[in-house]
Amino acid sequence: MNVDYGLEAAGRKLSELKAGALFMRLGSGKIKMALDLVKGRQNDFDAVVWIAPSSFLGWDAYTKVIDENLQGLTKEICFFSIESISCSDVRYLQLYSMAEKYRVFCVVDESITIKNTEAGRTKRLLLMRNMFNYRLILSSLPLTQGLVDLYSQIEFMHPAVLNMSETQFLNTYLSPYDDGTARKWSKPENERILIEQMRPFILQCDLEMNNNLNYIDLCFDLTEKEEASYLEEKNEFLQGKSQVAFMAVVQRFQHIYTIAKNKVEGLFKLIDEIAARNEKVIIYIKYLDEIRFFKECGKLKRGKYVVLSGRCNKRKAVKMFGQRIDIMFSTYGVDSQGLDLCNCNNIIYFSQTFDYKSKLLCMHNVYQSHTGRSMNIYNLWINTGLDKLIKQNLSRKKNVLSNVCRMISREEALAL
Repeated sequence: MNVDYGLEAAGRKLSELKAGALFMRLGSGKIKMALDLVKGRQNDFDAVVWIAPSSFLGWDAYTKVIDENLQGLTKEICFFSIESISCSDVRYLQLYSMAEKYRVFCVVDESITIKNTEAGRTKRLLLMRNMFNYRLILSSLPLTQGLVDLYSQIEFMHPAVLNMSETQFLNTYLSPYDDGTARKWSKPENERILIEQMRPFILQCDLEMNNNLNYIDLCFDLTEKEEASYLEEKNEFLQGKSQVAFMAVVQRFQHIYTIAKNKVEGLFKLIDEIAARNEKVIIYIKYLDEIRFFKECGKLKRGKYVVLSGRCNKRKAVKMFGQRIDIMFSTYGVDSQGLDLCNCNNIIYFSQTFDYKSKLLCMHNVYQSHTGRSMNIYNLWINTGLDKLIKQNLSRKKNVLSNVCRMISREEALAL
């Protein structure tokens, strides 16, 4: 649901509060509205600081939209990548010096990048928060791991919204696991309370969940031989260990079964079905040796696929995919922002991950250039306890994101 408060009303809120948030999906005019709000307050500041991910600032389409909407801005605008805030002391000191000498309007695009209170970028920006005369956060994806993702974004925007420490936030809004050891998941009633606290600072929202995405879950069993081998390797790995690091267990166990026979056969049956529809497909994997396995067992033919990873020429791979290749394998987390993947109508998550953000970014990178076209999202699972745990974890994260987006948009609409 698109809830349009209007530029004038948003401007009045911003002038009063000196802070605000634009929660708007990609392609909904977020940058234009942000710059219109900036231009409407030009008598109240001396310079604009625009902070965004480096992939955005290096993306021609992104900077073009900014350039197209600068007319009427009489104050200097300075760009900083979010990564440089923590990785470069020189850039951080430049930012600090600007905020110390001038009245600054600070815009942080994709504020989800400052969700982690332990990250250097977040610590530095929170430390500088009161040095900025105006603070505007922009986000197309407010949270990925849970309600706690909103804490530092809200804190940067305005501390009066919460007026509590992160520990107090966790104790207030998140429920503990059954054994009481950690606080991870929120309840809808707590999500609603938090959104109501944020409401005065939400200047615009358009977080309509995409109805053109078709999710298909495919689950496969291990063969008897694979199941016996999996159990044997698990027992060998855990033998003599009273404690283990959870993610180390995940990496080891998942790697054992990810190329299970039934799952691999299911993958290539699905690829054949997609090919019969004359459509393209991107297959996301965790391990590059999965591709080596497919080649060695004769499942992949030379010249029939491309690989998108941190080790390859990404633009060349995407160009080949767009022109003559219908199958792309991509690792999770590879930066494909700004690359044209819009010809693809199918995504397959072959090996699964707990990182919901990575999966969302995969979809966003592919879907952002689509216009009303449907896309099939296939999740391939193995019937193991670990894959069931990953599936449950991702489902909870998806539900929290869906609830929050719906509350941000729908509740305000009902109040109009």
